[in-house]
This record gives sequence, structure tokens and C-alpha cells, in this order.
Amino acid sequence: MPVVLYFALLYYLPLVTSFQYSFLEVMPKQQTRFAGLQTYRWVLSDPLFWTSVRNTGIFTLISAAAIVLVGLLVSITIHNISGQGLRDVYTVFYVLPTLVSFAAAGPIWEWIFHSQFGLANLVLSFLGIPGLSYLNDSVQVIPSLSVINLWVRSGFAVLILSAGLKSIPDSYFEAAKVDGAVGLRLHFSITIPLLLPQIGVISLLEVIFGFKVFDVVYVTTSGGPATSSYMLLFYFYDNAFRFYRQDRASVIAVLMFLALLVFSILQRRIVRGRRYEL
Repeated sequence: MPVVLYFALLYYLPLVTSFQYSFLEVMPKQQTRFAGLQTYRWVLSDPLFWTSVRNTGIFTLISAAAIVLVGLLVSITIHNISGQGLRDVYTVFYVLPTLVSFAAAGPIWEWIFHSQFGLANLVLSFLGIPGLSYLNDSVQVIPSLSVINLWVRSGFAVLILSAGLKSIPDSYFEAAKVDGAVGLRLHFSITIPLLLPQIGVISLLEVIFGFKVFDVVYVTTSGGPATSSYMLLFYFYDNAFRFYRQDRASVIAVLMFLALLVFSILQRRIVRGRRYEL
């Protein structure tokens, strides 16, 4: 019963309220009247909304793909290290950044990506490569934010995938080597198929996080330059807390909920359909 009450008060009640407010129009002095789908039409016809959707989609796609790929490479590398103690040291090394909040990681990487005095351009200058603008360029800003997200969250993927690797019996790899499978063939035929449940969980969580990204963007670019890093949650924040349009903010929340619900169902069916036992 305490768990049911907790979810009812903190999750289900706000969800139902958001659906209710999305069909209302908030008038001055917080008076409301039924508006039907008019608020949905206003949000869907706003170019700034579609800009935030595009930026969020690009950020989510880059971040989720990079985190899954880096998590796989790092976890497989750590798994192949001889000695449990050394493996634990490397695992802790990659997991530590997950303890850093984005409010703290943002200023750190803002200094690293500084176009004149940053560490990244200093390294590039030593290599004879021209410096980049990173967070100050409309094209480079989202990939740069994805690097920050990768640094903070890749350790979470490494932890989950390392646990999944430990559950795969060594006899599978030994039998595959006897049949002549070596190198990448081992991982494409054994490791990745058996890690599909873990990969599915990580990709789902990273897509959800990508839709909710706010703090790292807020402390680094504030949605700029111009609107090149203006995310969906920024659009929600502006309508809810700057313009006090709870009706439009509720529409955004409902659309985000429906999009994530559809994605989670499709992703779950795809992963379940392709998972198999050796």
C-alpha cells in the first residue's frame, strides 16, 4: 500500500492532471475553460516547438548510440583483462563520472571546450589541428553536449554490460573458437546477441534521459547559440514557469509521454523478437 500511494501521488496523479490541463485554456488569474484540441494546435503550429523537437532528437540519437557503443567497447575490454582486481579498478575508473552531477560537469566541460583557453583546443594545437568552437557554434554545439553526456553516463552502461558479460558462460566462446570464430566474429555471434536485453535497457533509459535533458544545457549554453541547442524541456520550462501557460506545458508533457510510450513499446518488441539463446 505505501508503494501504491507513492506512485499514485507522485506519478499517476500528475499524469492525469497533465492530460486534464492539456484540454483546458488557462485564463488570467488562473481561471480555466475547456479548449478541446486548440492548445494542441497552438503547440504543434509553433516553429519553436519543432526546433526543440529536432534538437532533442539529434542529441538523443547521438548520445544514446555513443553510450551504447562506448559501453560495449569498454565493458568487453575490461572483461578481457586478466585479474579480477584489475578489472574492478578499471570498472570503478569508468563508473566514477556518473557520480558527478551535470550542474558540476557543465562548467568543467565549458572550460575544456573554451574556444581560446580550453584544454581541447590546446591538445589540438599540439597536434597541428585548427581549434574548434564547440559550444559557441550552432553546428558543433549538440555534438559537444553529447560528449559531456557521454562522459557522465557511459559508466552506467559499462556497469550494466559488464554484469551481463559475467553471466555469459566461457564455454560459449571456447566452443566458438573451436569452430573457427575469432575476433569480432565472436562478439557479433555471441556477445552482442546475448547482451541484447541489457542493450535494450540502456538504449531505452538513454532515450528517456535525452528527452529530459535540461541541466547540462542550461549551465553551458542556455539553449544557444540562437536556438541551436534549445531542447524540448526548455520549451516546456518556458511555457510553464516563464509565461505561466500551464495548458501548453501540459500539452508538451503529454506529447513527450506518448512519444516515449510508443518508443518503449516498439523497442521492447524489437529486442524481444531478436533475442535468442545459443
